[in-house]
Order: sequence, then structure tokens, then C-alpha cells
Amino acid sequence: MAVFLSDFLPDSDASSKLQVVDEGLDKLGAGTESSPYKLIESTDINVILKPRKPFSHKGTYGHALIIAGDVKTMGAALLCASGCVYGGSGLTTVSIPETGLTALNTVLPEAMYLERSHLINIKSLKKYNAIAIGPGLGKLFEAASIVEELVVMKVPIVADADALNILSKRQDLLLHLAKNSILTPHCKEFDTLFGKHKNWWDRLQTARSMAKKLGSVIVLKNQYTFIIDQEGDVFINPSGNAAMSQGGMGDVLAGLIAAYVAHGYSAKAAAILGCYFHGKAGDELALNHYNITASQLAVQIPVTVKGFLNRNIR
Repeated sequence: MAVFLSDFLPDSDASSKLQVVDEGLDKLGAGTESSPYKLIESTDINVILKPRKPFSHKGTYGHALIIAGDVKTMGAALLCASGCVYGGSGLTTVSIPETGLTALNTVLPEAMYLERSHLINIKSLKKYNAIAIGPGLGKLFEAASIVEELVVMKVPIVADADALNILSKRQDLLLHLAKNSILTPHCKEFDTLFGKHKNWWDRLQTARSMAKKLGSVIVLKNQYTFIIDQEGDVFINPSGNAAMSQGGMGDVLAGLIAAYVAHGYSAKAAAILGCYFHGKAGDELALNHYNITASQLAVQIPVTVKGFLNRNIR
């Protein structure tokens, strides 16, 4: 059965530009006639996902740093950190304003704390296997300075929310992001970064072009999220549902992707796994919930991954 890209685009402008979507990721590199659009299937996830090894420890699964939150937006930081913790990062450190320390210790006692002043110490950042930045960070001088420092250091980052807003105003930083960074914009953030678009088809073409130019992965979030890799190939994530239409979901996703980067997955694989299990957890919760909070979804993630592995024993 043929699957068309227009089936996954929310606007009608794409209907006149029917493009065949290959089902499964095994068709990558199959030749010039292969579609650049790939529909992610559970069999693909089964190939990418690595079960935890019997003889392993917290160091096996990496150390992620979450730079997020401001005095009035601490919730975004906590949600991002929860996505990372429940995503299975061996260690998760969160850099937030000190006023949020009590909340962090209460909600996520598994997470560690890093003072913002320590972010300027380049040597101290080398121990982290993944860095996610942006949720609730704010756009003031301190936040922009942190983003600039990471860009200058050529550290690959998972950039979300306010980090994207900062990059949109600093094209000099955007164009010098470290290769294999991951940008996770929703529609409005994408247009702020790359200019206004009339429809999703045009937006997708810009994403393909910019992913190649930046050498980074772009996660274009929507009902069906598009993951665009460094070669301009588009991976369509089929999981997720309307019950997830509540604030904070993107914060959890950014943290979850960071967890997979910390595990050692490539930027593309981390984005694919993060989007798939983020949506899959939502699908499982939606069986018994009319709507889902971001906090609920984060807690569901390890349950969903375990269930997936049990159903797909190698």
C-alpha cells in the first residue's frame, strides 16, 4: 500500500505535491530512486534500540547536563530533567537558578545540581556526554551568554525553546553550531529561526536544506513529527495523539533526546528514538486518559520502552 507525504502534513497545500513515503528505514541508501521520506516503523526501532547490558552501571549510560529554567519558569526545567531521568540517562545534572534547588530536590532527587556560574568553566563541561539547553531559560543576557559559550566551545547541543529563540536573533551563532547538534522547534519556533512559511511543504523543504547546511538534526514538531538528518532525509514519526496537546511535552522530549545522546546514540538515532517513545508513551496513556500531562508522560516512558522490548525480544 502506497503511503504519501501529504497524509502527514496538516495543510492542504501539500496535496498537489504527492511524494511517496518509503515504509521503514532500511531503504536508506537504496539508490537515487529511493524516496527521501521514510516512515518510522516499530521494526526500525527494534534495530536501533540497544537493550541494557547485564553488567553495566550508571557510567554505562552517560552523563547529561540540562541547562534550563528561570525564576518564574522552573517547571520547564524540571520537566526537561524528568524526560532525561526517566529516559534512562546514567547521571543527570541540572543547571538552574539556585531558587529552584528545593523544587529539584523534591521532584527529582535523582538529579544533581550545577551552579550557573560553573558553566563558564570549559573543563567542567567536558565530562558531560550530552547537553540540552533552552526550556524556560529566558532570553536575557545571561541566557544568551550561555548559548554563545557553548557555540564557541563547539559542543553539540540539544537546543529547544528559549535556546532556539536566542539563536534566531544570533545568526552568527546559529551558523556556527557544532555539527551533530539537534534543534527541536515547533512550527512558530521554526519560522522564527528560518523565516515565515506559507505551508508545511515549504517548511519541510527549508528544514531539509538547513539540516544539511548546519550539519545538524532538526526535529520539526507537530502531530506527526519530522526528523530531518544531516543529509536532508526526512523520518516521519507516526506515534503520538491529541491527548498530548498540553504544555510541557516539548520540554520532556528535549530531555529524553538528551538521555539517548548520553547513552551514546548518534544525533539522528537519539532523535528518532526520543520522538518515537515520547509519542508511544502518549499513545499508551491515551488508552485510559482523555488528556495527558507532561509529568505523566515522563513517568510512562520507561514502562513503554520495557513493554516494547518485551514484545520485540531479539
